[in-house]
Amino acid sequence: MVSIVTLEDIATLRESSEVECKLAQGRDGKGQLPDDIWESYSAFANTDGGDILLGLKELDDETYQLAGIENTEKVIDELWQGLNNKTVTNMNLIPKNWIKVVTIMGKNMIHILVPKAPPEQKPIYIKTDPLKGTYVRLGSADMQQDAITVSRLLAEQKKILEAQS
Repeated sequence: MVSIVTLEDIATLRESSEVECKLAQGRDGKGQLPDDIWESYSAFANTDGGDILLGLKELDDETYQLAGIENTEKVIDELWQGLNNKTVTNMNLIPKNWIKVVTIMGKNMIHILVPKAPPEQKPIYIKTDPLKGTYVRLGSADMQQDAITVSRLLAEQKKILEAQS
C-alpha cells in the first residue's frame, strides 16, 4: 500500500504492478468514476492487489500532479454501486475502510486499496463473462486473460470449494 500525504509523495508516484492512477474528473470536471477502473480492479484482485488513486493527472514525463475531485461522494457512490452490481463485477472484495478520501492543499483524491483475491474466489472478472472479463496486472498494464487461463482458474476454484465442503 502506498502512502500519499504530501504533494512530494504524488510527484514520486509511478504506475506499476501495484499502482494505478486516474484523473476521474468526468465531463463536468467535478468527479466521475472512470469506466476503465474495472479492468484495474480485476487485474489487481487476480494478481497481488494494489492501489488505485483517483484525482491525479498524468504529465508528459509520466509523473503525476494532484488535480483533485470536487465531488468525492458521487465517485465513491458510483464505485460502491459497481462493486455490488453483478453486471459490473462478479464480486466485491473491498472493505469499506479501504476507500479513503485524502485531502492535500485543499484538493481531494480517492485512494482505493484492492486486496489480492484468495484462490477460491478467483477469477474476479468484469461484466458477466469470466472468459472475456478477467484481467491480471503485468507491470503497469491490465492484461485481459485468454480462455485457457481463465478456465484453469475456474477449475482451481471448483477444486478448492469442493475440498472445503
